[in-house]
Amino acid sequence: MVLVSAGSGHFSVDGRRFKIQAPAIIWLFPGVSHGYGPGPAGWQEHWLLFTGPTARALEELGCYARDRPLVQLDDSSAAGLAEALGLFPALRTTLAIGGPRGDAEASVLCQRVLVGAGTRGGASTDESQGELLGGLQEMAHLPLSLPQLAASLKVSVPELRHSVQAATGVGPKELIIQLRMSRAQSLLADTALPVQRIASLTGYDDPAYFSRLFTRKTGYSPSQFRREHQRETPH
Repeated sequence: MVLVSAGSGHFSVDGRRFKIQAPAIIWLFPGVSHGYGPGPAGWQEHWLLFTGPTARALEELGCYARDRPLVQLDDSSAAGLAEALGLFPALRTTLAIGGPRGDAEASVLCQRVLVGAGTRGGASTDESQGELLGGLQEMAHLPLSLPQLAASLKVSVPELRHSVQAATGVGPKELIIQLRMSRAQSLLADTALPVQRIASLTGYDDPAYFSRLFTRKTGYSPSQFRREHQRETPH
């Protein structure tokens, strides 16, 4: 994600060329030919490079779309833009800390920037849907029933079902499972936490049920997934 907060310039993708006037967001995807840069007067840009299961979950939530790589923001997005920009200093600080704690805090901040930019940028959802999906993502790991989730989000169960289905193409229960599995994949790949603890952190009190569900959804058992995808040797 490239966030252009001031100035103007150009952006090209797959042979198409666009003029950019701040504020704007550029979404860049792997394997897609692109180029961008400021005009003669320059611009101010802030960027994030991100990947992993959570990135895929955010795309499923509608935070960004491959068919809309450039989002021109308007005055109604000023508050969201200021909020996103305000997170970058804290993000740089946590990245400088390093280690498991710094990495975890940076991941949370990165997700906040992406969710904020995606919902304010109006990818495939309106503002109310973006807020609803963002809230659902934050609570997906909690062991709450659908009525409890709807009550926490201050909507009715039918409203929750309709909004999630319209924005993502799946129902809220299936979306919650997808978000939980994405979080479980990240924890398995990035930490040495036991499977029982990961089950609990993703909303499952029964580790055996979690393992069966994870295997059905991913094609790997938790232990197999960890062996094949672990990014660092745990300490």
